[in-house]
Amino acid sequence: MYLTKLLNLARRKAGDTIEIGKEDPMTSQEVEDMATKNLADNSQSMAQMSAQQSTATKILTVQDGDHSTVLVDYAVKMAQKLDCEIIALDVTDEPLNYTGERRDREINRFRQRARRNSETLHLKAEAIGVKCTHLVEIGNQEQIIKALSKEDAGIRYVLLKPAQEYVTADRRQARIPVVDLNCSSL
Repeated sequence: MYLTKLLNLARRKAGDTIEIGKEDPMTSQEVEDMATKNLADNSQSMAQMSAQQSTATKILTVQDGDHSTVLVDYAVKMAQKLDCEIIALDVTDEPLNYTGERRDREINRFRQRARRNSETLHLKAEAIGVKCTHLVEIGNQEQIIKALSKEDAGIRYVLLKPAQEYVTADRRQARIPVVDLNCSSL
């Protein structure tokens, strides 16, 4: 819609009467408001990039409570090569499908399983001198990742647990989804 309005405005200024869409003509105030909003968004992005550059780079590994050897090995090697810290996040929203005592039991089971499974990552990271912290969250995975990346400007890379069918097919060639937050907007 924004692009259509800008095109319509440019055409009106050029005297072109062909309409692309059914958009109402933009007033100069609307154009000014859009420009102001874009400047504010850009300055916010620049501030976040500046904060990322001034803090230690971190890798956020995202799992679902179950251990992925492929992800752990990849994260530890990447952290060592890039001199990064690792934040291991175990997240699920499955317990939210239940209520009452059952929900509490499922949350406790998930937390225990996640802590137990994160020990391997901690041991491997510690063995090569990589700092590692562990978080366990209950909720929507994407929202939690977004909140953590806003909260900690040092998080640059997000590594996701690979789909199980790719890992079992050929463990050596398993692909780890990696998101570089400097190149994308999560």
